[in-house]
Amino acid sequence: MDRAKNLDLAAEVKDVMIGVLELGIDRAQLDESVSLYSPAVGLDSLSLLHILVQAEERFGVEIDDEDVMAAELSDVGSLVAMIRTVVDAKGTGE
Repeated sequence: MDRAKNLDLAAEVKDVMIGVLELGIDRAQLDESVSLYSPAVGLDSLSLLHILVQAEERFGVEIDDEDVMAAELSDVGSLVAMIRTVVDAKGTGE
């Protein structure tokens, strides 16, 4: 995936997060180093499920439980990276 597409995907994942979590902030304020479980984000298991469903719809992929479990999700960047991996795998026909 080239740099522009890489940045677009990160921006779209952040947009999904902001919408689902009703954060009321601009995506530029959602740094990839921010903990998913911080008060600023407030992720819980149900909101993670909603984010994943929205990402599946937006990117036309299926995110398996194994993908999520292997990702060790801790911050915004790790969520973006996990979704990027799934999107890239679909693009290569895996």
